[in-house]
Amino acid sequence: MEGPSRGELEAVALRAGMLALARFRRVAAERKADHTLVTDADREVERHVVGELVARFPDVGVLGEEGTVREGTVREGRGALRIVIDPIDGTAAFVAGLPLWAVCIGVLRGAEPVAGVVHLPALDETYSAGDGVAWWNGRPLERLGGEQGEGDRFLLAHAETHLRHRITYPGKIRSLGSTAYHVVLVARGAAEAALLGHAHLWDLAGPGAILGAVGGRYEYLSGGRVDLGALIDGRRAPDYILAGSAEALAHLRRLIGARA
Repeated sequence: MEGPSRGELEAVALRAGMLALARFRRVAAERKADHTLVTDADREVERHVVGELVARFPDVGVLGEEGTVREGTVREGRGALRIVIDPIDGTAAFVAGLPLWAVCIGVLRGAEPVAGVVHLPALDETYSAGDGVAWWNGRPLERLGGEQGEGDRFLLAHAETHLRHRITYPGKIRSLGSTAYHVVLVARGAAEAALLGHAHLWDLAGPGAILGAVGGRYEYLSGGRVDLGALIDGRRAPDYILAGSAEALAHLRRLIGARA
């Protein structure tokens, strides 16, 4: 059974991004049960993406962030593929009027992300992957481990890093508000690695395909590869997550400790 191609994922994400962009800075937020923010734009974008993909790929399972897991309405498919949707990753940034939010769609085969798109409408940036190749705005990305480009090397980190960790990383540390954007910036080679929070599957699936296509991976801070299949029921990851090449993560793990 075949799922959506990279091009099809990009097209769906771009249309969804137009919907979100039309509501940007024009929407009120509310708190979910887990105290994170949600808006009507999140729900509208998810309905749109699910509707498009279910119509085109009726046999593929679909899992979206907003309501589907909590209400027990995960749409099960008849094969190994599942589409995972984060309609607006970085809702807090979206609500604050900041442009660092993304529409994310990932395709899992079992527990492996095999295709995905991360589209940032307000920045006009699109990252995608399929058939083992990652792309940024129509240009293929090189595998991790090459020469650093211009600019300072930096680490991306989740918003509570200053409260949760003691870091001796010698470069700069930045937090941009979107887990997916953190991951794709690592895949692009702009950042050395990313320290993510206790993320959900929908935070990881789409950008994970892009990271994997350039030779990167997710590992838990305490050690071991992240099994995305274990997060399929909507639970948070049990530990902080590192994103980057195996070499970068081995180095970074030695520089991060728990804050006393």
